[in-house]
Amino acid sequence: MRRLLLLSMLLSTVYSVSAADSVITVKGQLKDNMCSVSVGSQDFTVDLQTYATSAFRSVGSSSNAVPFSITLENCGSAASAVKINITGTTDSTNSTLLKNTTAPGSATGIGVQILNADKVIIQPNQSSSSLSSTNLTANQTNIISYYAQMVSTSGTVVAGTVSSTANFTLQFN
Repeated sequence: MRRLLLLSMLLSTVYSVSAADSVITVKGQLKDNMCSVSVGSQDFTVDLQTYATSAFRSVGSSSNAVPFSITLENCGSAASAVKINITGTTDSTNSTLLKNTTAPGSATGIGVQILNADKVIIQPNQSSSSLSSTNLTANQTNIISYYAQMVSTSGTVVAGTVSSTANFTLQFN
């Protein structure tokens, strides 16, 4: 009996588990290089106007470029640049265009193109490394200018509404 008790004590000592205290470190960083998107630039519509289908005689024909802008305010003292990615569903025949809606009554053979302030085409859905930076002025409101236009994707454009949706994401440098 003694041996059994001694063996039992030995086994319980060998197989006992003790808990150790653990440390979790939570880290973060605060930067003063960001801006807020103004209320007027959060959700808005760009009116591309009305055109006759005959204005789009061939693939690549475009409407006039309509200006719009994104206003960044409350920029911090270290704000120096931002990369802006325009994202959305692209046209199946021309990936530089945002796809026109397929709702009843929508035009066909047309997409929407976004251009930068220099009227250079902005490719939607870029990887972060492919985006160009736009310089910002610290401690000031910054207005970033763009243009939008309709571009035909077919030699035959069918009349109807033109409506595309895009989002923009900001990456501050």
